[in-house]
Amino acid sequence: MTEKKTLIFVGLLTFMLATYPMFFDIYRTAAFNTVPRDDYAPYLLTLVGQGDSVPGAPFAYRILSVAVAIPFYYILPTYAFTNLSNVDTAYLKATQALSFSSYVSLVVTAVIIYAISRKQFLATKASSLIVGLMSFFLCNFVSRVGIDPFVILIISLLLLWLNNPLVFTSLILLSMGINEKIPIIFATILTFRVVTAITQRRRFTLYVQLCSSCLAVAGYFVATLLLKIPGNETQTNPTFFLANLKSSLIYTLSLKGLFLNALPVLVLSLVVVFAVKSRNFHVLDVSGLIVLLILALIADVVYNIGRVVMYSYPLYLPAVACFIDDVLKLEDAPHETS
Repeated sequence: MTEKKTLIFVGLLTFMLATYPMFFDIYRTAAFNTVPRDDYAPYLLTLVGQGDSVPGAPFAYRILSVAVAIPFYYILPTYAFTNLSNVDTAYLKATQALSFSSYVSLVVTAVIIYAISRKQFLATKASSLIVGLMSFFLCNFVSRVGIDPFVILIISLLLLWLNNPLVFTSLILLSMGINEKIPIIFATILTFRVVTAITQRRRFTLYVQLCSSCLAVAGYFVATLLLKIPGNETQTNPTFFLANLKSSLIYTLSLKGLFLNALPVLVLSLVVVFAVKSRNFHVLDVSGLIVLLILALIADVVYNIGRVVMYSYPLYLPAVACFIDDVLKLEDAPHETS
């Protein structure tokens, strides 16, 4: 067993060493500001006592997504780029810390998706490895230079611990301060699951998880009412939803919108189709994708609809591993099933 654990550790270390160029790609993109992004570096500097900048809503409520980079701010030596002029060292350190947090999140997410495929869907090692690596392709549809990778990691961890009430409840309540979409996703899919179980007179064992998810959603909205941090009021005011929907459709039907909004949704829909065709998949978990799509459309996030919807891909990739097994007729050797 010790030898097996050593091999696992060496394998993970090798995986990180082989993928470290991804960190520099994320860091370089953020440092040179070459793509539109939500810049959380000033917020991180505030959290470490180096500034007083607090972003507007909803960014300010995502404090834990930023705070997770604090250790990296202090631990990592600052890597300076040759062609980057007028450098603010503190700001660069914050940008680097956030970039490293995103990179680590992407690597760990791949491992978690592998674990979910193996433990919950009983997929083979080969197909589990394939879908774990597939997450690196799908992450290109989200903002790797923002907090998206950490959000997707938390969603993956919640799926891994879905059957552990204590761990799940603790994490879903913390998710209020990570990203508001996380509890909304799980409140939605668990609500559909319990309604289906009741109508079909089947046993449902996730009531604690359902209640904690709904509590987290309610807690987030209570926090917004109490703190009243200004910003993006049109995204939360129902009177703007219809106008926002029309605007979202107009953006999506443009050439840029087809690439940034429609194409990611199409790719994820194909992933969902493969998941639905596999065994042990809860078809109603497709509601996770649908609720994100609805939220993105009525919030008028312009060209970020595809990015927001792609948050849900951990819900479906593990089931795709079973689909791969079925298509290729793969199965582990008897001594590898444990």
